[in-house]
Amino acid sequence: MTRQSVAGQEVLVLTSAPGQAGQSNPVPTSSSSAHSSIPQPPRLQDSDVRDDAAMQRIFVCLQKMCEENSDVMVGMTQLQFGQYLGEPCYAAAATHLPRPSNLPPSLPHNWKQGDFDVLLIHRQYGLVVCEVKAFGDNIQSVNMSQQDIDENIRKKLTEAVSQLDKAEAMLSHLVSDIAPGLPVTKVIAFPNLTARQLQQAISGDNLLIQDLCRCLGAGDPADIPEKREARCDASCHRLDNEIFCGPATTVTVPCTSPPRVSVKTLGQAVWWTGQCYTAVITLFPEQLHLLNMAPPRLFVAGPPGTGKTVVLLMMGIKWLRCGHPVCIVSTCNESRAACIMLYHLLLQTVKTQQSAGVSPGQPHLLQYELYRDGEAEKVVNDLSQAARGGSLYVIADEVTLGFHTVYDKLLTQVPHLHLWAASYYHGDAPAGWRVEYLTRPLRSPPAVVREVEQNEWITKHNVLPYSERGVPDHTDGPPVRRLCHGGQGHSGDNSVDCVTCGRDVASFLHSLRVGVTENVTTTATTATSTTGTTTQPCLQWRDVLVVYWTDMTDDSGMVNGLKEAGIPVRVMNDNDIDDVATARSNVVWVTHGFHVSGLERKVVVCLEDHDTDRFHGMSRCTSQLVIVYDDDKTKDK
Repeated sequence: MTRQSVAGQEVLVLTSAPGQAGQSNPVPTSSSSAHSSIPQPPRLQDSDVRDDAAMQRIFVCLQKMCEENSDVMVGMTQLQFGQYLGEPCYAAAATHLPRPSNLPPSLPHNWKQGDFDVLLIHRQYGLVVCEVKAFGDNIQSVNMSQQDIDENIRKKLTEAVSQLDKAEAMLSHLVSDIAPGLPVTKVIAFPNLTARQLQQAISGDNLLIQDLCRCLGAGDPADIPEKREARCDASCHRLDNEIFCGPATTVTVPCTSPPRVSVKTLGQAVWWTGQCYTAVITLFPEQLHLLNMAPPRLFVAGPPGTGKTVVLLMMGIKWLRCGHPVCIVSTCNESRAACIMLYHLLLQTVKTQQSAGVSPGQPHLLQYELYRDGEAEKVVNDLSQAARGGSLYVIADEVTLGFHTVYDKLLTQVPHLHLWAASYYHGDAPAGWRVEYLTRPLRSPPAVVREVEQNEWITKHNVLPYSERGVPDHTDGPPVRRLCHGGQGHSGDNSVDCVTCGRDVASFLHSLRVGVTENVTTTATTATSTTGTTTQPCLQWRDVLVVYWTDMTDDSGMVNGLKEAGIPVRVMNDNDIDDVATARSNVVWVTHGFHVSGLERKVVVCLEDHDTDRFHGMSRCTSQLVIVYDDDKTKDK
């Protein structure tokens, strides 16, 4: 990422490597968008990205194995030896326990330092420690010879054996007081290589083969590159995994700017995921390119969460800073919330400018229903009167069918028309407009995007599919949570009418500790890192949205179930849309899916009805998606 300035706003720009998939435009270099005085985030090394990608493949495979086998395990990645029981407040109690610092003197002193690439705690396999090597993903692009490939594989294997021996000794020491002699299964993972490549590399190196057989417990050298299961019965040992990943062990999440964050609960992970995707204005280079070019008329189309509304917002800010009044036009009921949100965001910009002694233009919110007869003429008349000196500046989000007729008539009366509009649907652009398609996911984690892209609006209708992001995601995001309407205790034709479903949703929200303030440890990323206790920002009730498609009232089963559980919940009506758009009240809003297009929430609960309807609700999610489905309907996966 690079930091750049657009319309006086500092933004982050996600940049791909040259030629990488998804980057349709070069990074702009104009002086209006890049300033050397803006501090830049530290550049990540390509090797770090490759290591992360290899680690992700390992965890995706583990997750799939667990799901297919209904298996349960505790998994940790990149856990430094020194982080074990490392919280200062537990230091006194930890002195009585085996720790890395009191490793037996018979072992090398430098074995006190190190980490576990992957550490698993399993009921049958005991402790499983895995060393992950990313080598092999770029051997073709760098034209590496076969001799160099084999030499590098042997080098990585030798390193892995040494690291696994160290990890085994450390693990045996750490659990010696509660489970002496607990087996440790050692694994070397090369997610980018085949078994044949490994076999070829080690053939003829008898010393390395002996070391691998000893380390991995392979009786036959031919078994080394194969899947091995060293099964043991760990159930008889009292192996309390809380000592590894509980409150006494410090775990930090690497990031490009301080502080490094300790995430220990699902609620914290949900909050931080939403922050990663929405807290700072983030753009792809092609979006920055559009803002720098600033064509007078532009139609932006693409699937949800690709930054269309963000682009309109930034263009509106540019016009305001130039002193132009900006009209925010809502063309239908479905676009009201998005346009109200844009209006308030632009109003905040104006207030900031005025406090700095600048006199910007003013935003004006205009709301219409183009479905009504004669409404198009009213829009044209109102906007024509708002023009000054033949110039007019308009942004319109979530435009509806028929908007092109407004444009055609308006252009004949306003020669210097500046109008930027956006829609999910790529077929709605007026003839003769410049059209840009934004299809790279920007505002939601992959877990949500995978759910949205399977919807019928993308697979069968006129919403473009997502393209490859082209740059790494912040995180895969929390897995989609599914709750079933059906079975004992459930009532009503669907979840809207079911009190039990309301209680189930409330139980999950309480498990996220919404509204509960927690103290956590943060570590600053400085040369002399210091640890301190801070208040963890927690999910608020305003971060949660419940979306439905059938009739809903204050007395519906879902609402009553939420209220019984102490959830501050309100059903939105027409008078509440301003409150919902700005998230002013700290409550859980329950609303129809068509009324929240363009809005975003960290947690979205989608009450399933039809696949096509659900599209508008679940695409509003920036972190944790919850789907309540009927068990007598086909569940979209």
